[in-house]
Amino acid sequence: MDYVALLGARIVDEIVPTLDEPAGLAVDIADEDGAMFFPPVLGVVPDGVAVDSGAAQEGAGRER
Repeated sequence: MDYVALLGARIVDEIVPTLDEPAGLAVDIADEDGAMFFPPVLGVVPDGVAVDSGAAQEGAGRER
C-alpha cells in the first residue's frame, strides 16, 4: 500500500489535494491506543478533494 508520511496539517492542506485519488488520513496507526483514521470527507480534507463534495465528483467524471 502506498502512503505519505508528514507531520502536522501539511499533509491535509498540501499533499492530499495533489494525489490522483481520494485519500483519507491515518494517524499513529502503530499505536493501539492512539490510532485514528479520518476518511476523505468534508471537514477533514479540503472541499475540492472530499468524496462527499460536488467538486470531487465533478472532477472524477472529467477524468474518465
